[in-house]
Order: sequence, then structure tokens, then C-alpha cells
Amino acid sequence: MKITYSRLAISVAVGVGVAMAAFSPAQAIKKGGVLNFVVGSKIPSYDGHIETTFGMIHPIKPFYSTLIRVNPNNPSSPTDFVCDVCEGDVPKGEEGGTLFKFKIRQGIKFHDGSPMTAQDVKATFDKVVFPPKGVASARKAYFKAVKSITAPDDTTLIFKLSFPTGTFIPAVAMPFNFIYAKKDLDAKGYTWHKKNVNGTGPFVF
Repeated sequence: MKITYSRLAISVAVGVGVAMAAFSPAQAIKKGGVLNFVVGSKIPSYDGHIETTFGMIHPIKPFYSTLIRVNPNNPSSPTDFVCDVCEGDVPKGEEGGTLFKFKIRQGIKFHDGSPMTAQDVKATFDKVVFPPKGVASARKAYFKAVKSITAPDDTTLIFKLSFPTGTFIPAVAMPFNFIYAKKDLDAKGYTWHKKNVNGTGPFVF
């Protein structure tokens, strides 16, 4: 990665087919290669949990997955969301809209080869929703209704809310909620992701 004043140039190793929409169904999708991505702004850090700029999200988000995301087939809708690392449909809420249970897909790996589980997703949202003292979280205010986050096993993530709110699912779907490995947060600290990347997205840093 090369930073020159106001311009950031990123070379990305592509892990999946790029620009799939450019191919007709009859064409074979070529995998691999390098994508050069230039953003005309400086990035304060690579940590999506603390940053708010589009200059960061556009080049860095492809390295990461999120729990859910905006439906790519209906991107203009403010209420149409689909699972990213979860499976099935986005939960509608139980117990009067105060409990949301997500099933996490198995077989997902971080780029360092370690498996991703519900424990990693929990650690991620703990950092966003309940950051330790001294740790910044740009979107903590969006999760005021969240009472607890639990992962009873490696494929189940449960959010318990203090009260029902229609803003919860859109907040979860924000593209800045990068999923980090719990082991990275535990061993390397909450500032490691400012200058380092280890995600589960389709592009490798």
C-alpha cells in the first residue's frame, strides 16, 4: 500500500472473480489477478469501527465481510437486507422484537487461514456496541437498545434488546461493521486493525 499526500493507491490480490457483471452468462469467469484501486483522499486508519469516511470504506470494505448487508439486487431500498456471514433469511425478531438470533455459516476462513465462528462475530460487535474504556466506536450510539450479545456455540449469535426498535437491523447492516478475528483482538489489541487487515472478504490485502 502506497500513500502519497491526498491519494491512496491500493493493489489488491483478488480472491474471487472481479466485475462479474461485465461477463455474459456464456463467458467463463476468470479468477485471480490484481486490482489497482485509487482513492483521492487520505485514510485516517483501516479500522471500520472507528472511521466514518467513504475514502476508507470503498478501498477497505472488500477485504472484510459483515454479518448482514444491503441486498445487492435492491441497493436503493433502505429496508432490504440479506445475510453475509449468516445463513438463511435475516431474522425478523422474537419475543416482541427484542431477540434476534443469527445462524453463522460454517466454512468461512480469515485470510490468515483461521476459521471464522460466531465467537468472532460476537467479539466484533462487543467492540462496536460495548467498547472498553478508551476504545472509540463511531457507531455505538446506533446500538443503544442492545442489552447483551451472546454466542452459545460457534454457529449461533444472539442479540437481546432492551426494547424493540426498527433501527436495529439497519444498524447491523452498516458496511463499516467489519468482522474481526477474536484472536486478533485478544492478542494484538484494539488498535491493531488501524494499520493491519485480516478479514474474510473476497479480496486479500
